[in-house]
Amino acid sequence: MDSEALSSDSHVAAVISTRRRSNSVSDDYSVQRTNDDATQCKFFAIQKGYWKDEFISRFANSSANVAEARRFPEISMGYWARTAAIEKYVREFLTEFNGKTQVISFGCGFDTLFWRLVSSGSNLVKYVEVDFSSVTSKKIRHILKPVGSGSIDLKKSFESEAVVSHHSDLHAGNYHLVGADLRQSNELDQKLETCQLDYDIPTIFIAECVLVYMSANASSSLLKQIVSKFRQPAFVNYEQFRTSDAFTKVMEQNLGERGIQLHGLEMCESSEKQEERFRNAGFKTIKVMDMNQIFNNFLDQNEVGRIRTIEMLDEMELLEQLLAHYCVVFARI
Repeated sequence: MDSEALSSDSHVAAVISTRRRSNSVSDDYSVQRTNDDATQCKFFAIQKGYWKDEFISRFANSSANVAEARRFPEISMGYWARTAAIEKYVREFLTEFNGKTQVISFGCGFDTLFWRLVSSGSNLVKYVEVDFSSVTSKKIRHILKPVGSGSIDLKKSFESEAVVSHHSDLHAGNYHLVGADLRQSNELDQKLETCQLDYDIPTIFIAECVLVYMSANASSSLLKQIVSKFRQPAFVNYEQFRTSDAFTKVMEQNLGERGIQLHGLEMCESSEKQEERFRNAGFKTIKVMDMNQIFNNFLDQNEVGRIRTIEMLDEMELLEQLLAHYCVVFARI
């Protein structure tokens, strides 16, 4: 996702702030969220103990303060749930094929899943991350910056020496980071070719609030492009859900005031819409779960119980409402 666009959880913050704020004029929850801001929110949640990630400190600004809205428990729970769900899908996919797999992350931002997988002993053939060049060039600088006291050398997870080209692409054997616009199929093809992928082995794609920023035609074309090039693709997609109600109207209005348009929102209206998009692209098995289902059924319930005790919620109804408006789609050929 474009680093200048708001992350999905800005809508969550806006709803929470509306429900909770007093008449104080000091509250300001309309600031545009950037990739850096999303990273800070994850960093905050990790510091609170929602999950462990020893790599995110390489990308986060440890001296920055997280805005008050981003410190709401619902925000941290939302980040934990989406992170845990996507990681579970990926790990199960890697295990199914004994690591003879590839992972391709669209709109990767400063995500650290590659390092978390490798450090835990997971086997994979190749991990590729794609985002706008403005994001990948910044991520490369973080990856290659000198290792300070107590920090981790991210390059140690690479199978070969990192080679940087055009300031926005990095190639290191089992890890590749490339800058490309997902709406430009030729550009994406060219960048993926530089990663020396194997189009015949199982490959899982990840997209977190990425397709919703593309038009329905553009996201459908991207999915069809994947199916036409990869013999055994799977796709895990996280984005907005049930987008025909007042919750979404408020979200759209807030984003519109900042020049942000969710061009693909029509595909997020229902399970049927999501299934139709993936089925038309050539995927055969499609499962859609909203984040309440993910939270209460898909994720480890012992872990969910632990998460619930970290911070007390004012009301469970608000969390459930928010989780109901996001979903995970898992699709396979």
